[in-house]
Amino acid sequence: MTVIPIMIDLEGKRVVIVGGGRIAERRLDSLLDNGAVMIVISPSVTPEISRWAEEGKMIWKQQSFEPTDAEDAFMIIIATDDLAVNAAARKAAPPHCLVNASAEAESGNIHFPAHFKRGKLSIAVSTNGASPMLAKKIKHELKNQFDERYEQYLEFLFNARQLLKQIQLSRSTKEEYLRAFLDESFLQSEAQQQTLRELRLLVNRDNDFR
Repeated sequence: MTVIPIMIDLEGKRVVIVGGGRIAERRLDSLLDNGAVMIVISPSVTPEISRWAEEGKMIWKQQSFEPTDAEDAFMIIIATDDLAVNAAARKAAPPHCLVNASAEAESGNIHFPAHFKRGKLSIAVSTNGASPMLAKKIKHELKNQFDERYEQYLEFLFNARQLLKQIQLSRSTKEEYLRAFLDESFLQSEAQQQTLRELRLLVNRDNDFR
């Protein structure tokens, strides 16, 4: 299978997870904050999944999988060790549905990479199934490299870019600013705040001349 990395907006989408064990919990943990309608189909679930259901973060249908459970699903995550249930879930998937099969990756059409976020920064690592352990190792190394400072740094880059859009400068000059902001010195909060103050002054200056 040849795959490409892609970012998907799951806001309001129906995501069905077949299974309630450790793998299902891990998938849920990475998807709960994405605005999807998460539904777990399983007679039993882990304590953490049960807690999420009680808190209203997702829906737990305490039952065995039925083909009708897959209706209108945007994505189906098959996370059981029962081959018959897995096959039934794959067969029930609607046309064009995204399918992730943890036990038989080649039978699905999407994979979940090793992934972490620092605010607006999202980094994913995949080995196309060759070595999930290596993907996790690289993810750990990247988490150390791109530490918690990057969450505030990305906010700074976003705010600075929005301010630059309001300033009457040539495109090349704006690009020079944006390239300069990639210097490691801007990881420091003081440099960020000073720069934002200067950009706001330029915005106000331009507004005064209009």
